[in-house]
Amino acid sequence: MKEINNKDIDPESLYPHDLANLANKKLEELADGYRDIPRELERPIRYCLLSGGKRIRPVLAMAAAASLGRDPEYVLPAACAIEFIHSYSLIHDDLPAIDDDDLRRGKPSCHRKFGEDIAILTGDALFAEAFSIILREQQGTPHRLIQAMREITEASGASGMVAGQVTDVSSSRHRMSRQSLEKMHTNKTARLIAASITASAILCGAEKKVLEKYREYGMNTGLAFQITDDILDITSSSMVTGKTAGKDKKQAKNTYPLLWGIEQSKKIAADKIHKALEVLEQSGTDNLLMKNIAQFILIRRS
Repeated sequence: MKEINNKDIDPESLYPHDLANLANKKLEELADGYRDIPRELERPIRYCLLSGGKRIRPVLAMAAAASLGRDPEYVLPAACAIEFIHSYSLIHDDLPAIDDDDLRRGKPSCHRKFGEDIAILTGDALFAEAFSIILREQQGTPHRLIQAMREITEASGASGMVAGQVTDVSSSRHRMSRQSLEKMHTNKTARLIAASITASAILCGAEKKVLEKYREYGMNTGLAFQITDDILDITSSSMVTGKTAGKDKKQAKNTYPLLWGIEQSKKIAADKIHKALEVLEQSGTDNLLMKNIAQFILIRRS
């Protein structure tokens, strides 16, 4: 595999913005469905859902569907449901009791805009609504729907994303081993990214071998995504990333660049993407979109 270097190519040329646009359009449609709920809740739901972002998780879900010969829009409800879960996690992450961040996607974070009480309740609503969307709108056999929901719930619950967040907040100022750090990032970030892909593949009727390869691809790209995110926290500005730059260091967070340096962290991220591309090749699917997204994750600038 030819090494990808940010001097070789514009990262944005690798990213399927058409799929991101599909996700944005569907998210707007879903947000419009909350016109009849209390205005105090409808406003922050719209604010947080429609504030931008790359839509990595729904885009990967749709790319997986395309690789299996399905119309990407087939999995759009489930893809957007996962974005609801991601949005809920960002709202709660930013709260003063956790990461205490005033900025998200270049705008005031939810609790700064609407207050801590409304931010907590908005996150609660988004998490619950995610499963309502799948049950209400996602096509598929009952068996596949249940399997897909199991992938998503396990990735986002007590043994997945929440477990990773608990480790993150409880381990600050205590140096972790690389093995422990990778486990934390696997739970915190990689598992939901992997579930975006595997849930989509399940809905599309993928064979067990493909599911296994796609899960491994998702875990590796998810870890690479977290590592590059931590690097950007140091090397980029708030204007570019849309988040408060340098907070990891100030809060003594355990991250790859703060424990092993930027250059070594870049090498680790590159190794993860290399592994992701290897297993993707072994899946035997038409996966150019997924290859491009993996390479984008490695050299992205925001």
